[in-house]
Amino acid sequence: MNVPGRAVGLITLMNLAYLPIAMRQLLIVLLGHDSTGSFATAGAASAACGIGLASTAPLTGRLLSRLGDRPVLLVTGLGHLLCLLGLAVVTEPAAFVALAAAAGLSTPPVLGSGRARLAVLVPAPALARAYAVNAVGQELIYVGGPLTVTLSLMLTGPGGALLAFAALGTAALVGTALVMPRPIPDGRPAAEPVFRSGRATVATLLGTHLGYTACIGAMWVLVPAFATAVGQPDQAGLLVAVWSAGSLVGGLLLARRGRPGSPGGAYLAFLGTLTVTSLVLPLPRTVPQMALALAVFGLGLAPWLAVTDEILARAIPAPRLAEAYGWLLTAGQLGIALGAATSGAVNERLGNDAAFLVVGAALVLALATALLRRRTLRVSAAAPRPVDPTPAPSRTPGPVARSGPVG
Repeated sequence: MNVPGRAVGLITLMNLAYLPIAMRQLLIVLLGHDSTGSFATAGAASAACGIGLASTAPLTGRLLSRLGDRPVLLVTGLGHLLCLLGLAVVTEPAAFVALAAAAGLSTPPVLGSGRARLAVLVPAPALARAYAVNAVGQELIYVGGPLTVTLSLMLTGPGGALLAFAALGTAALVGTALVMPRPIPDGRPAAEPVFRSGRATVATLLGTHLGYTACIGAMWVLVPAFATAVGQPDQAGLLVAVWSAGSLVGGLLLARRGRPGSPGGAYLAFLGTLTVTSLVLPLPRTVPQMALALAVFGLGLAPWLAVTDEILARAIPAPRLAEAYGWLLTAGQLGIALGAATSGAVNERLGNDAAFLVVGAALVLALATALLRRRTLRVSAAAPRPVDPTPAPSRTPGPVARSGPVG
């Protein structure tokens, strides 16, 4: 069954709105060094931004259910825009770090809001493919985003690049808020904590997500370290692009063919695939060998994330789903920090080959957690979801009418 056009429009807009958030820490590092002359300040600002995001993600997710998507998205979007504008002009180190932290704190919960509303827009049989299409959209951001940053830097410098991304993201955020379907009440108080519903499932997903994101944090350190170790540091970007391209291919295959088996079974299968393919990462000795290993490793990334979203959508009542995504984001920020710190220390002491074992170890722990708690992943693949009763518009707004594969 095809994904409804209105859902594809929402996916397109929310991922465009997320683009400046996805590229924000890279831009903050580049702009921080350019504005203050200090990589120490730039690194502190990047860390402060990430901590701010991790701190408020569950709160803004809960506010979505209490106050509605549009007001929360628009108010946080305005605050975030003002912080980015301030970062583009400030040069005093302490002020730059403070504005970066404020940008993280005011991050619009656009992905959590959009993913939660997909469960309202999309009928149950098409839900898996809808989340697969969204995973493809996110991979396109991480493939095309750095290239766009590079082009922007050449044309305008770091400050102009930040402003351009802020303008695009704000316009897309407003579009997302306008096409967002209204929430469907399920008869429970909106303030009820998310963990009263699907508590065991959420706990399992948070535990495995922590291990997965520790693997991702390690990879962001170890792939450039590998390129440096083999004497080709300029190839680090190419290796990251190949890795992302593998994930993009995996997401497209899932969107085209649909999820194999039950949500829980697919979740374990994709996580197992990630774990097995990660074990070859210490073996390559040349850039082409590592590119092949990364392409294969990437194949399972987007599918696993898509199935994670689907399981949450089937386990959590719609009014509390955005908050659940907020907790997942917080766990992800913590995992990335843990993986980056651990892998960096191991790489420094034992070398790059041994450090890649951190990636495999993190995924083994995640898989072990999922297997031990596999009963909590048993959600009905045919569970009814509250579909938005508003008739779909005859045309999808703006540039989203010709979005990618929905078959």
